[in-house]
Amino acid sequence: MLSKSEIEAILYLLDDSDEDIIQMVEQRLFSEGPEIVPVLEDYWTLNKDPLRAFRIETIIHNIQKQQLEQDFLAWLNSPDRDLFLGCTLVCRIHYPGLNQASMDAYLEKVRLDAWMAMYSAQNPIDKIQILNHILFERHGISGNTENYHSPENSFLNKVIDTRRGNPISLCNLYCIIAQRMGIPVFGVNLPQHFVLAYCEELNPEQNIPFNSKGQLNRSDYGRGLFYVNPYSKGQVFLQKNIDEFLTAIKVEPQESFYEPCDNLEIVRRMLRNLHFSYSELQSIEKQTLVQNYMKLLGMTGDSDSFIR
Repeated sequence: MLSKSEIEAILYLLDDSDEDIIQMVEQRLFSEGPEIVPVLEDYWTLNKDPLRAFRIETIIHNIQKQQLEQDFLAWLNSPDRDLFLGCTLVCRIHYPGLNQASMDAYLEKVRLDAWMAMYSAQNPIDKIQILNHILFERHGISGNTENYHSPENSFLNKVIDTRRGNPISLCNLYCIIAQRMGIPVFGVNLPQHFVLAYCEELNPEQNIPFNSKGQLNRSDYGRGLFYVNPYSKGQVFLQKNIDEFLTAIKVEPQESFYEPCDNLEIVRRMLRNLHFSYSELQSIEKQTLVQNYMKLLGMTGDSDSFIR
């Protein structure tokens, strides 16, 4: 890490009009990695010169963007593709200084609230009803019906702050908490909607191992027994209701509409939704930024019939 005097000397060069020197400064600060960002933010806050402040801000933004790209690729290549971590990566597109620890603390609080109420649960439906009560009654989580396409609905940190979200963000919140309790619910990628499947326990007498993040392994569970709609306060429904939904929207049934998808598909859909939200706001710059991460995750298009 550069010393304070070295950083000050380098930042002084940002006043230069020579673009080659500016580029050299950026490259030198880039080489320090994300650890230098808090230091640069302090200088940016205290700086009185508009041009230098702008250039410092640009360097901070570019360092954070580069780090986020690396983290997306690391997540893509990780064996478990942890859902909570994937959600935080999407948050960092708009909130690069994300406080992940505070998000995790809230999820743990809800988990403990639900765990303390689970003593009376006798079966899967009981578990879902108790979790529904904790999330939707005690903590006041609900669908954002007033501003459905707001970009904020795609960011789990804002869903936690406002207690409002869209179908996929509420499903993610529900799924992360449930799986940390050993409740086997997984995301289902429906057209024009997103829900959860409660999956069959193949070895109910056996303690199924969690991965390092408390996330359940899909391969340890069987078919979906029933479905849960967090956007409708945890409404429980069956396969026949999915059939009716597909008929109503005139979409041919596919196996993927009934079975859980993987976390990569969930994060991809989150990015599609975010891209769509920015397109509704005609925010070209942010659309382009989201497209960059879509491409990193192997997405070739910027639109999809599954937007929501």
